[in-house]
Amino acid sequence: MGDQADGAVSPSTLRRYLLPFRVYTLWAEQRVRTANPPLEVIAQACASRGVTAQHNRPLTTDYIADQVDDFERRWHALTRHHIETQQ
Repeated sequence: MGDQADGAVSPSTLRRYLLPFRVYTLWAEQRVRTANPPLEVIAQACASRGVTAQHNRPLTTDYIADQVDDFERRWHALTRHHIETQQ
């Protein structure tokens, strides 16, 4: 992964992972309320908070739908970890 001895994260790595993380955060806010967060609501939340695709294009429900399996897996891993640390 390059010769970055100081452990800094490269800008290309941030660009690749920042958008899904930001969308996941909005998805998770809805996931607390319902097992199947409405993709339209998440897309609207992205737009209202300035979370956009490349060249400032609005995120589509298709993009969000493509991420849902990863989001759900992350959701279960994080909630399981939270429960285990609370015991």
